[in-house]
Amino acid sequence: MDSVLINRIFNYRLTIDTTDFPKENSFYHRYYIKTDHRNVLLLAVPSVYWLAKGTQREFVGESWSKVKKDSLGEHLLHQVIVGTTRGYRSMPDNILDYLKPDLYNVFLTSNGLLSPFHRLNSSYYKYKVTNLSTKNAELSFLPRVYNTKLVSGSAIVDPKTGRIISVTFFGEFDMYKITMSATMGEEGAHSLYPDYQNTQLQFKLLGNRFGINYFTKYMLSNSLADSIVDNHDIALMDSIRPDKLPHFIAQLYHQKDSLDSISRANEDTVKVEKKPNLIKEILWDSFADHLLNRTRMGIGKNEEGYIRIDPLLNPLYFGYNNSKGATYKMKVRMLYNFNDNNELAVNFRGGYTFKEHQFYFKLPIRWTFNKRRNAYTEFLIGNGNRISNASVRERIQELHPDTIHWEELGLDYFKDTHIQGLFHYDISDYLSVHAGFIFHRRTPVEYHGFNETNSQTDYRSFAPLAEIQWRPWGWSGAVFTANYERGIKGIAKADMEYERIELDASWKKYLNPLRLISLRLGSGFYTNRAKTAYFLDYSNFNRENVPGGWNDDWSGDFQLLNNHLYNSSRYYIRFNVTYESPMLITYRIPYFGRYIEAERIYINTLRSTQVNPYIEYGYGFTNRLFSMGIFVATNNWKYSGIGFQFGFELFSRW
Repeated sequence: MDSVLINRIFNYRLTIDTTDFPKENSFYHRYYIKTDHRNVLLLAVPSVYWLAKGTQREFVGESWSKVKKDSLGEHLLHQVIVGTTRGYRSMPDNILDYLKPDLYNVFLTSNGLLSPFHRLNSSYYKYKVTNLSTKNAELSFLPRVYNTKLVSGSAIVDPKTGRIISVTFFGEFDMYKITMSATMGEEGAHSLYPDYQNTQLQFKLLGNRFGINYFTKYMLSNSLADSIVDNHDIALMDSIRPDKLPHFIAQLYHQKDSLDSISRANEDTVKVEKKPNLIKEILWDSFADHLLNRTRMGIGKNEEGYIRIDPLLNPLYFGYNNSKGATYKMKVRMLYNFNDNNELAVNFRGGYTFKEHQFYFKLPIRWTFNKRRNAYTEFLIGNGNRISNASVRERIQELHPDTIHWEELGLDYFKDTHIQGLFHYDISDYLSVHAGFIFHRRTPVEYHGFNETNSQTDYRSFAPLAEIQWRPWGWSGAVFTANYERGIKGIAKADMEYERIELDASWKKYLNPLRLISLRLGSGFYTNRAKTAYFLDYSNFNRENVPGGWNDDWSGDFQLLNNHLYNSSRYYIRFNVTYESPMLITYRIPYFGRYIEAERIYINTLRSTQVNPYIEYGYGFTNRLFSMGIFVATNNWKYSGIGFQFGFELFSRW
């Protein structure tokens, strides 16, 4: 009986016709937050900066929102927002991951918790069925091995169909202890999603503790006009609220109303206006808010766009690897939607490497004028990795044979500033093209040696480029890419001539939704290179300036390869293999293993003019606090070195 019922639960989603699911529906959220303990370290937690200051310890908020679905996806419209927080602040974005569980999917929540109600996850859980009546049965579930991506709990199930009537589960993920209970819809597609839900989250870190209680009601029949957007009328919320407001929340509203009334009365009766504390308002409330908190500002009357700025001072954005040393990164994103098919996006990414004492940045500005075909034009300005080029020094040595202190002149390393313009278009799901140009200006890191020998200090290149991308199996299969670039002298004072071709093939294959193998094979070579074309700069074979976290590009990158080997070979052939699994090796380690979220095994190989072959073997893992990899390299089959990659992941989802 147990296996029969469990199989019915696994198969229930397949029995439901979802074509009648409404394209538009409304839902109601209510939260209550209480801070039990806090200290100055709470300032470093993104999105909850406002909890770390002031005397208020309890907050309440409500929202009424609408979701619309079309061919481009879901669109969320916040219509009524009320509460006791300053500026009607909402909860951290990562809380949304817990507010609509997808019970029958592999992933219970969008952040990666594994659902016990999907067949692929059954090996991770133990089940027990208790018959309550002919209409109801209780299914209890526990993890076989305790891990932060697994949950425990129970569900009331219809034994005839496998439909989950209600569910309660407990877990611990991304700094939260989670208790969630939900009552599911009764018929059709509605039965796949909650009708209403209660979620309790507890946060504890270094003496800070706060809790959030969240109530959500979905599939509301009444709907507000689309013209009502970002409204803060408590009377309107009172008229549409789908349940009775709990007494303690009503008291918080009453306290806020009383304080507001006293404040207004004082403004009317006090003749001498109190001078504002500019230091507090500007330096603390505004400046410190932006330094320590992720900032999001809406653009337009109906929030057609936004500007999002990561915290400017946050120790959690530090990283480390062998070649760059310690790094610090930051991101700013701006997006504006002109309409459903037309948008402007600006993504600034910067970082400082302490070993090189250099600030790296990329600033792409992209105008997408046809989202359906991913048709866009892009302008990018940035600076690249420092390039080591022995050819420049050799040329100077020929002209100045009497100079003997070459090592002291600093003639080897150059900075690279580049500008790129692109046009991209997806002809179909199987074929894409883009074309444009790229301009490089390379200047010495140290000028004194060039000035002493009266040598050239400005090296420029300008090249038209083209790329074609072929996807034989569409977006879900392998991707084959061919790049062509030809340097032309004379344009923008360019003084280099060259011709380069690169070929690349990549394939990410999900062995199941939890395990992934990533393959990448690529080659590049120069078919023509003038003697004055000193710098070999490949598009697909380079080092990321500021290494990011787990999701940036540890797969397909070389962690220990010397920088100059990227830019000193007339050709390269690379092959990268990565295998990823949520629970692979270390998850069995007592206590520590339960917090491992994903693990990877890497093999990166390279053949070029200087190395034959170069191989890196690596292992990496990630958890709520950090991601880490260890790599061992061999060059020409001889041991070449060992190194580490490290990045903070704490609050990366916040």
